[in-house]
Amino acid sequence: MIQPNDKEEILKTAQKDSFFRREYENHSGTRGTLLASIISFLVGIILFLIEFFSKSSWNIGLLVVAMTSSCTRSLYEGIKLKTAWKIVLGSIEAIITLILILAFIQQVTA
Repeated sequence: MIQPNDKEEILKTAQKDSFFRREYENHSGTRGTLLASIISFLVGIILFLIEFFSKSSWNIGLLVVAMTSSCTRSLYEGIKLKTAWKIVLGSIEAIITLILILAFIQQVTA
């Protein structure tokens, strides 16, 4: 029969394992989001450059999509983790993204 002390130790061990598993999942999710953001940014730049050199035209929309992903990730992580440098980075990226959105709208409507 399991002694009361053994039950408490088993419960503490299970809770500790659960905590570390959640932390690992959170860490993995953050890294996955970062990787997705970086890859979408690189794909946007590559597609932008391909169109620019093949057709000599500027498709700023591709950069807007890439920058939107990057600034959203930075702002969300900065606010959630209360990290000032990520909030500043995300804010700078958001300003650049807004400028690119306005440039894209002007490009499409002109």
